[in-house]
Amino acid sequence: MLLFLITLFLLYTALKILLELVEIKFIKNEMKNEPVILEKEAFLEAGNIAVVNKKFDIISLIFEFFITVCWLSFGLKFLYNAFVTDGLIMQNLLFVMSYIVISAVLSLPFDIYAKFIKDKKFGFSTIDAKTFIKDLLKTFVLTVVFGSLFVWLLLLCIDFLGEFWWFWAAVLSFVIILLINFIYPTIIAPLFNKMKKLENDDLSASIEDLMRKCGFKSSGIFSIDASKRDNRLNAYFGGLGATKRVVLFDTLIQKLTKDEILAVLGHELGHFKHKDIVKNIIFSAILIFVMFFIFGNLPNSVFEAVGVAKSGGSVIVLLMILSTFLSFIITPLQSFLSRANEFAADKFGADVKDNKDMISALKKLGEQNRAFPKSHKVYSAFYHSHPTLYERICELEKDGKNDSI
Repeated sequence: MLLFLITLFLLYTALKILLELVEIKFIKNEMKNEPVILEKEAFLEAGNIAVVNKKFDIISLIFEFFITVCWLSFGLKFLYNAFVTDGLIMQNLLFVMSYIVISAVLSLPFDIYAKFIKDKKFGFSTIDAKTFIKDLLKTFVLTVVFGSLFVWLLLLCIDFLGEFWWFWAAVLSFVIILLINFIYPTIIAPLFNKMKKLENDDLSASIEDLMRKCGFKSSGIFSIDASKRDNRLNAYFGGLGATKRVVLFDTLIQKLTKDEILAVLGHELGHFKHKDIVKNIIFSAILIFVMFFIFGNLPNSVFEAVGVAKSGGSVIVLLMILSTFLSFIITPLQSFLSRANEFAADKFGADVKDNKDMISALKKLGEQNRAFPKSHKVYSAFYHSHPTLYERICELEKDGKNDSI
């Protein structure tokens, strides 16, 4: 069984590396052709950045495979025996949280390299050591406090709710996800970024008018100081129900015109009008229930293979390790549905403002974020929740021509 699990991870890792290599080859070949969407210099720069990122991803995948093999071969057994002696809930809690913390520490060098070397080299990252350490400590505290509470509740489900504990654990997980989405813009996001009411009255009034036309109610329009960590452009609608708010990155406000910003927000409002958020919630709920059903009924041989007894803690840890397979299998379907939603949202954004503004906004986002405008179809099918920049703009230009006929 252990050999089977390691082989499974080897095939999984090899397939993901193959996809990265396919994408690298595709980008290098495209860079030899005439540039699209971006000017030649920006096109080549975006290609070089994409290739470096893909190579970094390959190294990360190899490291993750090595760490997973270590966990399955001896790491889980060692950690389990160190904490779980009598099968008590608190012992299982310490086992799970130790696994989570150690995994986070092991991935920390990659995070440091990405933010302080790779992304700084390309002019993306603006974070300093003080901010990074503060973010790290805040994340650690949130993980330990709220992660422990969540794991404890899962352990209670496993120990006291009988044969169908997995159903109630899935319900609990789904409720927790909804709660996090509900409190994120008002409680969690402000812990990391300074969030304030949008000071541009003209832009704020235009956004409010746009939301009124779309029937979208929010608790306010805010800007955050994203530039102290990164120069990329973004905006989002955060929260659920009464906590819904519009959040603009300060980088977006600086780089885009008012009409372009409204087109971008029109895109986000398109997701609201098309009920994409509700669809995503339903899809997530189904995925959570399937995941808990499968991994809540793992045979004893799986636990014996990695040297641990079947207990609440070992069930949760193996769920975290093995769920990557399920996520990978589901990803192409999830990506396909998401890309269809993005095309529809782009069209909505173009309709509520102007087709040219939407296209102009997308081009500026591509230029500033230095996103390579094309991708291999197979790679895109697996990973891309959004169509490529080239596909999005081509679709908008086609719609614009059809509207003018």
